[in-house]
Order: sequence, then C-alpha cells, then structure tokens
Amino acid sequence: MTTTNGTTNGSAAPHRLWANGPSVPLTTPFVAGGEEVDHEALAKQVVRIAKAGLGIVLLGTTGEASHMSHSERKAATATARKALDDAGLTDVPLCVGTGGGSLKTTIELCNDAAEAGASHCIVICPGYFSFAMGRDKTAILGFFKGVFDRSPLPVMIYNFPGAASGIDLNSDDISELAEHPNCFGVKLTCGAVGKGQRIATYTQTPEYLARRGNSLKASTVTGQFQVLPGFSESLLPTLLGRHTGCITGTGGIIPKTVRKLYDTAVKGLQGDSKALSEAVDLQEKVAAADWISIKTGVQGTKYALDTYIEKNLGGDWRSPLGPLTPAVKEMIDVDLKPFMEFEASL
Repeated sequence: MTTTNGTTNGSAAPHRLWANGPSVPLTTPFVAGGEEVDHEALAKQVVRIAKAGLGIVLLGTTGEASHMSHSERKAATATARKALDDAGLTDVPLCVGTGGGSLKTTIELCNDAAEAGASHCIVICPGYFSFAMGRDKTAILGFFKGVFDRSPLPVMIYNFPGAASGIDLNSDDISELAEHPNCFGVKLTCGAVGKGQRIATYTQTPEYLARRGNSLKASTVTGQFQVLPGFSESLLPTLLGRHTGCITGTGGIIPKTVRKLYDTAVKGLQGDSKALSEAVDLQEKVAAADWISIKTGVQGTKYALDTYIEKNLGGDWRSPLGPLTPAVKEMIDVDLKPFMEFEASL
C-alpha cells in the first residue's frame, strides 16, 4: 500500500467527544526488518479496534513512537484518520501521542497531529534531563502548561514514570494541571489506584465542574475529565474508585472481552448484582491476560496479533527492542490461549 504523505485530509475535528470507556494504545506495524511503517496493516488495526467499541490511542509506548521520525508519525496519523473515515467511523476520536524531548518539539508534534486528522493528543513528560529537573515541579508543571497553552488539540497527561526516567506526578500536581481548559484527562501508567481516585474525586466535585464549565466556553475540550489507568488488570476496582475507563494494550489482543468487562462493570456498579458478579469473573480473566501482555511486551502483542488475528497485522518492531524469545512465544501460545478462545466466543 502506498504510504500517505502525512498532509491533512481536512477531517480534524476537535469537537469529537472523548467518551468514557476502554481505549487501546495500538502497535505500529513495521514491515520485516522494521524499516518502514506498514500503513495497510495499521489501517486494519484501527478499524478493528474502533468496531469493537474501544477508543483509539495512536503512537504511544506500545506504538513505538520514540522509534519514529516526525514525518512517520504524521503519516501514521493520517492513515489512521483516513481508515476511520473510509469505514464510516467519522465520529470516532483519534488520540495521538505527541510527546517530545522539549516543549518546542512537543508543540511541533501536536501541530503535525492536528494537521493529519487527530482530534486529541497525549503527552508524556520529557525524561532525558530527569537528573536535572526530575524533582523540579515548577519546570515539570510549566512544561505541561506550556503544551496546554499552545497545542491546537485537547491534551491528555501521560504519567508513566518507567518511560520518563522516573518522573512521577502526584495527585496534587495532576489536579492543578486539570484546571487548565485544554487538558482533558490523565493516563496513569504508574499503578497508583489511590492517586487516580483522588484525582477523579477532585475533578467530579460540583465546584470543579462549575469552573470547568465556565472555562470551556473558549476551549475545545468536551466531556468528563478522563482519569484512566494504563492497565485493564484493575478496571473494575478503579471504576469503583471513580475512574472513567482505561487505556490498555491488552485490549489490542482481546478487545471484545475488555469492552464486555467495562459495560458489565458499569451495569454492576449501578446496582445490578448479577452483572457485578459477572464483572468479577471477567476481571479475573482480564487481569490474568493483562499480566501476560505486560510480561511479553510489544513483541508479544505483535506476535499474538500476527498469529491469532491476521498475518502481519502486528508486524515487526524496531531496534533496540530485542528478538522474540521462545519464552515469550510460549506465554502467548500456551498461557494466553484460553483468553483468546474466550474472545472468539463473544
């Protein structure tokens, strides 16, 4: 498939609503050897996940954004938007990772994403100079506020200490950032359920909502402030803790299972005891599958997609990610098998 040139297709629409629920950080499929993006496979992934009812997060950690050039990232975004539109999914939001090593670079990536058709973006704190500014909250918060001020798209905070050289925002920091009218949520890949509950409680108070409503008159942000764990292993308990969904790489492998867990959990937490019992059982399945996904990493996710969904759908990866090991293959082929079979039954 001829690669897109990355120019805008005119479909960027910041008014698209980011709804509560689960989303998937898609892999970026590369052709054998990892030299080029496989745009045809990427388009298939995007449509598959959207049709399963999960949100699309492109070019995050799972998407190997840090391994890609600016032009590749823009082209991938344009491919995803075109795939959604061509499938009749024109109302589906498209959130794109636009984190860079500096404020200037991050804004450039935000502009690229908007031009290519993204509706939202997600930004991680730059980690290279963590030894110098890792504890400098003025610098860190200033970076995010600078992004919010200058991004043409609504911005989600991506709090992932493991990918930001240990920089970890606390609930006070994120609640302060949540006051900005161009910040629409936070992804918490830090495993801190209590942190998320504190943020969710803060952003659901009448006082916050009143301030939010007033500030939104001049903002592109719509919908509830999103508080999203970066895993699905804790989706049910975090929903009890006022979180609004999750962003889960496991959803790329078993999207219907994750969607069913979310829908059943919401129904159960609204008072349906039978649904709650079913949600507990589903959460046990998803937690087990999520742990396999975490242990096998990007390579395991791509292998699972290629082996059990469609050949070359996951594609290759780029160095410095290492080769697929026999242990990873075994975990996918043996340990993940019952969860793939359950997914196929839905």
